[in-house]
Amino acid sequence: MSHFTKCALKMTNLAAIKKALEDMQLKFTEAEEGQSVSVRGYRGDKLQAAMSIDMGRYDIGVIQNEDGTFGVTADWWGVETTKGVSEAEFQDQLAQKYQYHNVKQACEEKGYAVEEEVNEEDGSIRLVVRKWVSE
Repeated sequence: MSHFTKCALKMTNLAAIKKALEDMQLKFTEAEEGQSVSVRGYRGDKLQAAMSIDMGRYDIGVIQNEDGTFGVTADWWGVETTKGVSEAEFQDQLAQKYQYHNVKQACEEKGYAVEEEVNEEDGSIRLVVRKWVSE
């Protein structure tokens, strides 16, 4: 029997989550403020979330935790058997793309511009940023 399982991944920047999902070419539905969206699980089970990521017959939910962070939850068995994506694979890919957009946004907010972006052999991304300061 399958059930919803919450991942340990915690995120704070909803805009970076959305950009990461777009990079992953996943369709998602975001709840209106004060509302929630349904996340589909095994045999019609549903839970309410801030965002629902369409994975075919099953969804992955982005839920807001009591501490204000966001996490993901899904019927991972259903997602893996219908889409071929395991919880670990999804979490790793989302974490990397989320961190990329989160760091890039933080740099831009502080007045830095990305000068160079290098995809390393180990899969990591190196960003070189620069800030021009007038005297």
